[in-house]
Amino acid sequence: MLTEISVENVALIEEATLELSPGLNVISGETGAGKTLLATALQMLLGARSRSETVRAGAKRATVEGTFVLPDVTRSSVLEEALGDLAEEVEADDGLVLRRTLTEDGRSRCYVGGVTVPVRALASLGERMVSYHSHREQTRLTEPAEQLAILDDFLDEGAVEAKEEREALWHAVERDRRELEEITASSEARLREIDFLRFQVSELEAADYSAQELTDLTRERDRLRNVTDLLQSTAAAAGTLSSDEGVGAIEAVARSVSELERAARYDETLSALLGRLGGLSAELEDVLYELRSYLDELEADPNRLEVVEDRIAALRALERKYGDDVEGYLQDARARLKRMENLDEETAGLEARIHEGERRLGELAATISNGRERAAEILSAKVQEILAHLNLAKTTFRAELVPNAPGPSGVERVEFVIRPNPGEPELPVRRYASGGELSRIMLAIRLAQERVEPGATYVFDEVDAGIGGETATAVGAKLRELGERNQVLTITHLPQIASEAGTHVVVSKEEAGGRTITRIRRVEGEERRRELARMLSGRIDDASLAHASELLVGGR
Repeated sequence: MLTEISVENVALIEEATLELSPGLNVISGETGAGKTLLATALQMLLGARSRSETVRAGAKRATVEGTFVLPDVTRSSVLEEALGDLAEEVEADDGLVLRRTLTEDGRSRCYVGGVTVPVRALASLGERMVSYHSHREQTRLTEPAEQLAILDDFLDEGAVEAKEEREALWHAVERDRRELEEITASSEARLREIDFLRFQVSELEAADYSAQELTDLTRERDRLRNVTDLLQSTAAAAGTLSSDEGVGAIEAVARSVSELERAARYDETLSALLGRLGGLSAELEDVLYELRSYLDELEADPNRLEVVEDRIAALRALERKYGDDVEGYLQDARARLKRMENLDEETAGLEARIHEGERRLGELAATISNGRERAAEILSAKVQEILAHLNLAKTTFRAELVPNAPGPSGVERVEFVIRPNPGEPELPVRRYASGGELSRIMLAIRLAQERVEPGATYVFDEVDAGIGGETATAVGAKLRELGERNQVLTITHLPQIASEAGTHVVVSKEEAGGRTITRIRRVEGEERRRELARMLSGRIDDASLAHASELLVGGR
């Protein structure tokens, strides 16, 4: 329930705060006074698309704030469904405060319980707390998609589950069909690709590319290219370690060992140094041995160099052709080739999956159709009952199922048909021209839906267009009855409806400081009686005041 709404700098509304009550709340005022601005502000608060033109001229930003009270039993679920994880941060124990600002350059910020939220979250929350209806909805009511959505609100749980499963399965089968068409339509291209992949795999397998081999060959090529330098350097290193003249490092270390052995006989502390020097001598002997072995094996081999360079060139050519990861490319090419060669199996699998999917789609369509037949009976009966209370007892309403091309949601569409008077032919709602009756039919359908959460608010923006007299009285009584279950906020020009309200708000337009502003005030007692008198005759006199008094007595 909406308990309070504050509006600042929205179009002609400079500043206004409106306190609302449970039950039926009515907003009235002269044509052009700005009654619908309140509805605009409420829609803005509930996440509707808003333009910078909404901001009052000369103001930096427009602000709308509303306080809602949600039933304890549904508060948590409503917040979690609309806000997700953000719901945990929202304060709502003493009322849920929604706030939205819109700057003059069109930037918007939204808050729920003091927490910043995206506008889509605000809209999702609004859908659960407010059911908004206007006379412009009459056009939507004639659209096949909207009529089917209304009917599907009355589906039982089994039919709803079947519809959800069919929608998902329909798209899956469509994807399989497209994939199968692509496969069958490109058979020649597939054969060409298979030949190409076979060539690539054959070439790579024959080349026997190995990144490790390339590394080893590069090292061998560098050695073969520099044999002369290697011979000179390693021979010089070996000569430095040991020479025929006995002046090499090994001989020098041997002499040092001999001298240190003699000294160690007189001082045992030199034993450790002697051991280290002996190890050094052994290590030098090993190095010399390996150097001489290397020299024995090292020789110029032009033929081997040519072979190595040719192999390196071949491996490098493969890298230029297939990229740095030649081995990875070969693995992928083998996998693609295997898939392409086994495409017949994949085609058979797709065909089997499509066949099974179509069979299941048919089963689900039957379940949905049966559910819609039951839903059509329920909707028709409820609308018919409500129409009787709206002074349309002789008008019959029926939701008719019409076969349609199969689609994600089923194999039928729905057509709302009415018989305005006994003896007249049935007409589709989309072809019916009477604005007053269409308004009541739309109202009856919306009242029959009852889609909003318990404790939510119905908003009716001039849905009474085109009616009057006893019909207006009947509509007012129905709105009051609805207000006993949910809060109702209606913008009206009809005194018969306004007289049924527990709270009456008047919107007026005036000039102040050279600017036009919209005033909003709650009226009671004599002030309310005078407003009803104005609505009755356009002027306030004894006759209209007396009639207003009668309406107020009747409304109670």
